Amino acid sequence: MNKLAKLTCLVSLVLGTSIASAEGEGSAVEVPPAGEAHAAAGEHAAAGEHAHPVIDASKYINWTDFGWSSKDIYGGPLGDGKMTATDVHGKEVVLPEEEKMSPPFIFMLLNFGLLLLLLGKYGSPAARKLAEERHDLIKNALDEAAKLRTQATERLAEYGAKLAKADAEIKALVDDMRATAEADKVRILAAAEAQAAQMKRDAELRIAAEIEHARAILAREVSVAAAAATTKILQDRTTADDQTRLVNSFIADMASVSVRPSKGAL
Repeated sequence: MNKLAKLTCLVSLVLGTSIASAEGEGSAVEVPPAGEAHAAAGEHAAAGEHAHPVIDASKYINWTDFGWSSKDIYGGPLGDGKMTATDVHGKEVVLPEEEKMSPPFIFMLLNFGLLLLLLGKYGSPAARKLAEERHDLIKNALDEAAKLRTQATERLAEYGAKLAKADAEIKALVDDMRATAEADKVRILAAAEAQAAQMKRDAELRIAAEIEHARAILAREVSVAAAAATTKILQDRTTADDQTRLVNSFIADMASVSVRPSKGAL
């Protein structure tokens, strides 16, 4: 990248210099007045003519004059202390200060051609290599991006599958918890109903036993009361003879019972 930047800067510099030189030589030049040092300039100023003559420098561009080292910019001999040119109005203007002629423009073209040859010979392989490296870098980056995108898609699908599986597991767990809770509810209700029925049966048996006990107590008390009442009645209504007769009768009955053979003896 640094080589390509240097080559680009060098080409831009050469092109800019060539264009600036061509524009500078081809444009109109405004020449300051010569002053009192030159009589012709004084005469033009006294006559009220233009004080700043404008010279068309495009007429004096050095295209192929290879003797430029001994001439001024307007083609006159260098070293005579003056320069003579023609302004845009076709009048001759004499300048008191000399300026050396620039090298031929064809030198610039030759330099530029040589630069192009050097760039083609040495810069082209470097630029081609740089372009190939850049191409490989971009290709690798695109391949890596595609790989990462594929991995991201696969990871997203994997996460989606795990999420769906987790949702299914959560739903199954919730359903199982609901079923377990419902079964526990049914079991608890059944156990409560069975316990209530057992408690009812126990209470009924206990009540029945209490009633039978009360009945037995009542019957015993009634028997005792009846016996007492009977004894009292017998004592009140029987005489001594009746009691003797009853005793004799009882003795006779007991005697007859003892004399009668039992069924087991037979």
